[in-house]
Amino acid sequence: MIIKGINVQPGAAEYPRNQWYVAAFSCEVTREPMHRTLFDEPIVFYRTEAGEPVALFDRCPHRGMRLSNGGVLFGNTIQCHYHGIRFDQKGRGCLIPSGGTPTSAMSVRRYALKEIGGWIWIWAGEAELADESIIPDHDALGITASGFHAYYGLALEANSNYLFSLENLVDATHISFLHHGLIDDGNVAAHPFSCHQDGVRVSMVREFKNETIAPMVAKAMALKGKRADRTLELISYAPSTCVVRQHFVETDGEHSARRDSRLIFGITPTGPRSCIQFVAMANDYENTHPGVFEDLRHLLMEDVVALDDIQILFDRLGQDRAPEISVRSDEGAIRTRRLIAGQIAQEQRAAKVTS
Repeated sequence: MIIKGINVQPGAAEYPRNQWYVAAFSCEVTREPMHRTLFDEPIVFYRTEAGEPVALFDRCPHRGMRLSNGGVLFGNTIQCHYHGIRFDQKGRGCLIPSGGTPTSAMSVRRYALKEIGGWIWIWAGEAELADESIIPDHDALGITASGFHAYYGLALEANSNYLFSLENLVDATHISFLHHGLIDDGNVAAHPFSCHQDGVRVSMVREFKNETIAPMVAKAMALKGKRADRTLELISYAPSTCVVRQHFVETDGEHSARRDSRLIFGITPTGPRSCIQFVAMANDYENTHPGVFEDLRHLLMEDVVALDDIQILFDRLGQDRAPEISVRSDEGAIRTRRLIAGQIAQEQRAAKVTS
């Protein structure tokens, strides 16, 4: 699908650069330099002595060694393991052991970061353009909301275009088939829905009355009854965030527990045809199920395997021989594609003005 001259067909979809994406869980970034490839770029992460996260282009401009490959921290600077050249937290060369004063050329790109809750967000565009106001509201997500408990720690790598993952997470109709009863009783695909849009937020809402509670859901949410009223809301924030929100009220008489549970996904491209899903959980109750993330990994890997297979076939056929026909339930996905295309087109217009 081409919108405003932008390719937003999953499999080959472009992504905007002047946006925030989840780069890591807070617990991953320490005083030990860590490498991660995002946006097809090598990036090294570490923390300053004050605990602030830092992200730099992971290549020494002297002879090309990764700074994360054996690099050592001295205060707030990182030292290349090859020739000992050091770079400060802004990416500027600050020491050449063999002599000489570092010039402006002896520097690496610095990425703007923002740490909220247990996530570290990264700005994919130029650091000077970073706009923190467009990061999704973490209270609305549930991550920092009063009365909610947040959990982190599941990251899934997919060998498929980022938009496959984004759209999969806001598509309820596959639940009844791909996940073969793990989280529903087969009633989701045909159920009526409503679609709502507010800025870059698009939500698909389904209301279920007195439905059977799936065993995996009952275990994860400590529901003791067998039936409940449920609201399923699948939300996308273009271009990189999804929320799967489920609200349960038990209806089988003896039990009347209420649960508001949210899975929050940061979808970050690592390349044109690969991405990472960073998964957090926010509940209005304390989750005491010790294996909740392992159960979730098993469930979500069914999606990853399917999407990777779709990408392989897409690449084999090429976009011209791999058309897609959308149906009514794809309304949320199509709206999100239009938003992403608009974001990229706006970047392109701004680039022309400044060039």
